[in-house]
Amino acid sequence: MESNEFNSHEVISNTNLIERIRVSMEEILNGIKDIAIYDDESGRYKYDDKSVPRVTEIIQKMIHEDAIVQWSNSLGFKHISYTKALNEAAVFGTKTHSTIENYLKEDKLPTQTFFAFESFLQWWNDISKGNEIEVVGQEEKLVCQFFGGTYDLLLKINGVLYLVDFKTSNHVTYKYYIQLAAYNYMLKQKGIQVGGVIILQLNKRSAQYNEYFLNLSDPRHKEYFDYCERTFIALVYGYYHIKYLEKKFKEL
Repeated sequence: MESNEFNSHEVISNTNLIERIRVSMEEILNGIKDIAIYDDESGRYKYDDKSVPRVTEIIQKMIHEDAIVQWSNSLGFKHISYTKALNEAAVFGTKTHSTIENYLKEDKLPTQTFFAFESFLQWWNDISKGNEIEVVGQEEKLVCQFFGGTYDLLLKINGVLYLVDFKTSNHVTYKYYIQLAAYNYMLKQKGIQVGGVIILQLNKRSAQYNEYFLNLSDPRHKEYFDYCERTFIALVYGYYHIKYLEKKFKEL
């Protein structure tokens, strides 16, 4: 019969391994310094007056998704512009985020609500029942030497700090955890330790939500999230090397 108990020696060994991995990740990032190419593009983040890419830009460039291609093709069959649909989704996402931000700051409902916001309200009311809730941060920009991003919500629930990301997309994938792992990496550089991460999928057609939750005190969840961070660092490494190769190729 398989036991669910943890071996203390394994925990110690894993802790040492994680520390070695953390050091190696720092070495990987340090190895980018000599080849880093900083493009001065709009919508980017600044670190020491250098323009660094968004976390989402790195993920989108480095991870190919067949589903995106299939969606684009399906829009074409319907004679719908892919670019227009993408822009509309982005505008709707921004509207949802700003409405939630204003509500949490002012504790005042907007004059007109919509399903995605009502989905958030349903979640907010659910977690508020019997729990102590404290908003620690909202829509805060984070930046480090090689990338930047803006988290949606930093929230304390019964004294435990959670990093929350709002999504209005129809599908949730592992890439969203990679995105949160990147934000968490920058939070740790500021001395902020989170106890969990939440992806909150807000339904656009009815007041419903799906909550995807990692409890970082659970060794299985912590291991998965550590892999997400390591994967993102590998993506950053590849991203900057590709930029370097593209530049050098033109100079050959």
